[in-house]
Amino acid sequence: MMLSRRNFLKVFGVSGLSFSGLATTLAKAPPGTFAPAQIGERDPIQHIINRLTFGPQPGLYDYISQIGVDEFIERQLDYESIQDNETDHRLQAFPLINEHGGDLIADMDNNRRRVLIDLIGSWLTRAIYSNRQLYERMVHFWSDHFNVYINKGPVLFLKLDDDRDHIRPNAMLSFIDVLRASAQSPAMLFYLDNALSNDFAPNENYGRELLELHTLGVNGGYTEDDVKAVSRVFTGWSITNFREPNSPPGRFIFRRVAHDSREAIVLGEVIPANSGIDAGYQVLEILAKHPSTAQFISSKLIRRFVADTPPQSLVDLCTQVYLDTGGDIKSLLREIFRSDEFWQAPPKFKRPFEYVVGLLRVLNYDVQRPRRFYETVAYLLISMGHLPFNWPAPNGYPDVGRYWMDNLLPRWNAALAAMFYDEDDTSPDYTGLVAMLQNAGVINDAEAALQFMARYMLGRELTGDELTITFEFMRGSTDDLWEQLILGTVLILASPAFQYK
Repeated sequence: MMLSRRNFLKVFGVSGLSFSGLATTLAKAPPGTFAPAQIGERDPIQHIINRLTFGPQPGLYDYISQIGVDEFIERQLDYESIQDNETDHRLQAFPLINEHGGDLIADMDNNRRRVLIDLIGSWLTRAIYSNRQLYERMVHFWSDHFNVYINKGPVLFLKLDDDRDHIRPNAMLSFIDVLRASAQSPAMLFYLDNALSNDFAPNENYGRELLELHTLGVNGGYTEDDVKAVSRVFTGWSITNFREPNSPPGRFIFRRVAHDSREAIVLGEVIPANSGIDAGYQVLEILAKHPSTAQFISSKLIRRFVADTPPQSLVDLCTQVYLDTGGDIKSLLREIFRSDEFWQAPPKFKRPFEYVVGLLRVLNYDVQRPRRFYETVAYLLISMGHLPFNWPAPNGYPDVGRYWMDNLLPRWNAALAAMFYDEDDTSPDYTGLVAMLQNAGVINDAEAALQFMARYMLGRELTGDELTITFEFMRGSTDDLWEQLILGTVLILASPAFQYK
């Protein structure tokens, strides 16, 4: 997002604010100020909003307050019952997400930019507007877990199918469902070099990552012999090309002629000879049922929703739930969300995508020209190192705060830009923010209004020191109360507290 000085001056009539002024204010803040809400002061509803959704949005807190936290969790788990017509309408701006990627490869050069905008734009649209917030978070989780890199060959095009047909339909089912879907994803098979793997020259990339990153984990108890055996089993799992007589390009195909049909032994279990494609299905079942997989998947889910260092007590509990339910994803999530460890979790640093989407949600953006706007947002995410599907390694973007904490300058710039953006008929919902303050009866009281915004955005009020710092920042450029509140809100959005969830 580019901050428009013309619109900044036109809308706010102030000239003293700058990026350096914001950065200086935050840098000079005493240690401990603008800290994220701690366990003892955390609002349960705000905690649920921060962990199950992409952040606060007008009306969401009141909605959860009315139906209760437990009911909100259950409704989010039952995502298919949630009406989401507005999101579906907004997605019409991205028609290529309904196309098969293989059909677009023939004109790759002309289609690449359009596909990228549609893919990233649809992800941003769903994260910002969808009522199925937990479902979207799980789509993001599995897209990291089964990571593919869109800058390798035609993977960008094949990712359209991977997202629509492989990840999304299985994101809340059982682990074997999403594992099997990924194993037959043309994007995955090309990315990990399995499309050309054959009985004469089996490629071990997919077999190794299937064991190390998708199922058992690096310490899951497999051997090099297991890697070789699994790689042989998956020879012939491939992708159609332009020379296929009866099938369009870019679809999954099992090439029996390229398959190593000999007997294989995986983790001590015999895969009979001449089993064809069923040999691969059998291996996936073995891996999905393994205790190491149960522990590995449980740990990653807990890291995503609870803490960078998953509490072992919760890992053990979820591992047993996984084994008891056959890897049922909803059962695992339900166990996590009702655990003491979840409710006592330390603050977790937002990854850049979460932070940017959180800005747009909390400011209630109504994006009118989504293709142009989201292309701008995509460049912002690139500057932050977190454009979706742009991580080259198969392990997916890091899910620990220490990786992201050293790149705060683009976030501060994003907070300024989000607050003052006014291009393409798109801007923050100032009318809605005013209405919120009026309904709360604080529109004419600077301190009360600021505390209201802090509770809405941070889940807690500002301390005395934080109020002093914020008022100095607010009043340095203008005497107008509303303009001061806008500046104070910028500081809240750029503060360390809003970087956490």
